[in-house]
Order: sequence, then structure tokens, then C-alpha cells
Amino acid sequence: MYKNELLERERLSLSKYAAKSDSIFLSQRNVQENDNKFEVRLPYQRDRDRIVHSRAFRRLMHKTQVFNANVGDHYRNRLTHTLEVSQIARSIGKFLGLNDELVEAIALGHDLGHTPFGHIGERTLHLIVTGQTPIGTANIGGFKHNFQTLHLVDNLEKRTNEYKGLNLSLAVREGMIKHTSMKIRVREKDKNTISKQDIKYSTIDLSNINILSPSFTLEGQVVAIVDEIAQCTHDLEDGIRAGIIKIDDIKKNGLISEMCIQMKMELSSNIEPVDIRNSLIKYMVGFLINDVCETSNNSLAYIKEVPGFNNKDDVYKEKFIKFSKEVSKLHEELSTLITRLVIASQKVSQADSKAEYLITRMFQAYYIRPQQLPDYILQRYFEKNGFEFDRLYIEDNIKSLQNDSDFIRLISDHIASMTDQYAAREYIKLYEPEYY
Repeated sequence: MYKNELLERERLSLSKYAAKSDSIFLSQRNVQENDNKFEVRLPYQRDRDRIVHSRAFRRLMHKTQVFNANVGDHYRNRLTHTLEVSQIARSIGKFLGLNDELVEAIALGHDLGHTPFGHIGERTLHLIVTGQTPIGTANIGGFKHNFQTLHLVDNLEKRTNEYKGLNLSLAVREGMIKHTSMKIRVREKDKNTISKQDIKYSTIDLSNINILSPSFTLEGQVVAIVDEIAQCTHDLEDGIRAGIIKIDDIKKNGLISEMCIQMKMELSSNIEPVDIRNSLIKYMVGFLINDVCETSNNSLAYIKEVPGFNNKDDVYKEKFIKFSKEVSKLHEELSTLITRLVIASQKVSQADSKAEYLITRMFQAYYIRPQQLPDYILQRYFEKNGFEFDRLYIEDNIKSLQNDSDFIRLISDHIASMTDQYAAREYIKLYEPEYY
């Protein structure tokens, strides 16, 4: 009774373009669950709650976005970024009449697979598990945080003994893996990239997910573009707060100049960072949201037949949630400028270099002597291979473990799941003597 009433309310409140909770295709899970007759939540609401209650979500608070928490209390971490993406995405989704719960679930889960220390952690693990470091591991398919997110919610999290993972719906899983560009800049100086086809995780089920296309729900497309809005505007604010980005560096940028014209504001080096927050950044976020809403609303008007979401061929195949051409160019120019000013800065470069060294050395320690891994991590390997946990087996089979892609991925999973603080403490335990 509850479910039918909720579905009817949802149908009346959503636009025809939205993903509906009664779609058997979108709400399918890897493991079929028995219906609870007292359940008063629809599928995407349950997914959202499972994400919020997961251990991985709680760890986001202690994972770096751009600036390490030691720099100051007011810089964004991975959790605050996630919450900002959720808030902005819901604003756009509400304007377009999309499924608010689906938007929120994708947004709250989109960065669960991120490593400690920001994007340098992702790049470092990718180099290691593709055999491009002196550690000498085999190429097991690479590392990318959106793939890791799906791997984490499908396999590593645990909420019940009935199945592994969070057992999220297809619409949420697909939206999370599609939230980001699939390319990895391996080294800034030579522009080597890894394409979508080169990332391979044997542990995740990509059935009904076309990795080469935009998200097949508009809700997923909203989260993808909002991630770009949040990163651009909030990295700008944090960079100004840190003193890395100077006003003179950005005042000639096209998007910032446009904002200043519309606000009748003149930028000068005398303006306090808090005033930038209270004026320019806030106005810019609103400007980008408005452009996405207008452009997307216009593009949706050209849809002749709305997908029924009955199967993998009956979904959105084009990108309908987007910036206008003019604003897209302005946004890209500003994003490129911020990346150049922040990532190439001394402060961030030094932090990245330390993080790269720390992660590489930790991986090397576990790879050379796997007995240093905690019991609960080693237990995963034994469970997957169907035999009882035995540390003597590890001692006697180090060479075979080093050649086992499952074991290499196990080490990668362990490090990727760490918070910044845990990783630093673990490095100290592995390498610093305790004889003092």
C-alpha cells in the first residue's frame, strides 16, 4: 500500500524526462532483495541512505580535495565537496523536474572511490598497478576513482551477510561511474592519458552500462556537470584563500571578467578572500547553474520521444545536460587556468610529491612482504579464493601472490580506502623504528 502511494506521488511530481522509481530496468540490483512490506522508501531513497551510512562515506571527511587539512580548517575536503555537489545538483534537478532522490544518491556516492591525498593518489596507484614504477607489479588494468567507486559499493562495503557490497540500483551505479571524464593525466609534462577502454576491473559488473556514452539518466548527467562546476569554483576560492591564486592572475580571465561586468565590481589585490567568497564565487556558481538550467531545458524541448527505461537500449544516449557553447568555453578556460596556477604551485607540488612517495613506499612494503597487511584485508583474499585464512600460507607463497592480479588489486584497495591521516600513520608504522 505504501509503495503504490509513494509511486503515485512521485509520478505526479516529476517531469516526463525524469527517471522513475517504478522502472524495473533502472531499479534492478545485482542481488534480488525480498520486499519489506513495511518499507516506506522508494529504491533510490534506500540507495542514498545506504551510501550515507557506509564506512566509505564517513572516510571522505579525512580525504584531501586539493589542500591538506593541516593547511587550515576552512579548506574543502572530499566530504564537503561531495555535499556541495549534492546541493547544487539537487537545485538543477529540481528546476528540471528530475528525480531528487536519484540525483542525491549519485551525488553523495560519486567520490567514494577516491584515494587519500587527492588526485595524486589516483595517479600514483594507476602507475603502480599498470607496472610503470620500479616496484614492478604486473599491469592489472589500472586505477580510476570512478571505477573504484563501483568496485567499492559492489564488493568492499558490507551491510549484510546476505550479499557483498551495498547492492545499489543500476541507475545509481551507472550515474556514479559516469560522473567524471575517464581520462587520467599520467604525467603533466608529457600529456600521456589513459582512455576509457584501457581501465579494466575484473571485479565489477558493467552489464547494461555503456562506458563510452554519457549517463543514461538525466539525473546522472546533472551530477557529472555539477562536479565540474563545484571543482572549478571552489578550487578557485580555496586557491585564493591559500594565497596561491592572486587577483592579478585571474582578473583578465573571460568568465571572471564577465562576472565583474554583470556585478559592476572591480577586482583588486586589496579585496579580502572572504569578500571574494561573498561576491564573486557565489555569483559565479549561480551564473553557471542558471546557464545549465536554461541550456538543458532548451535541449530537452527537442526530445521527440522520452525513453521508457525498459532495457539498455531504451535510455538517453545523448548529452542533454550541458553548458551553452559560450559558457562552456569560458568554464574550460577558467578550469585550465586554475589547474595551472594551483597544481603547478610550490605548495601543492610539494604536498603531491610527499603523497606520491608515501603511497609508493607503502605499496612496496605490502608487495614485498604481504604479511604486513592487516588480518581483515588478507581475509578478503582468502574468502574470494574459497579457503581458510592462514598467515603461514602468505609466508610460504609470497612469489605467487606477487604474480596474482587479485592480490595486487587487494593492496590497491587497501591504500585507496585509507584516509590521509591513516595513510600517514601506516607509513610511520611500516618505516620508522620504534626504538626510542
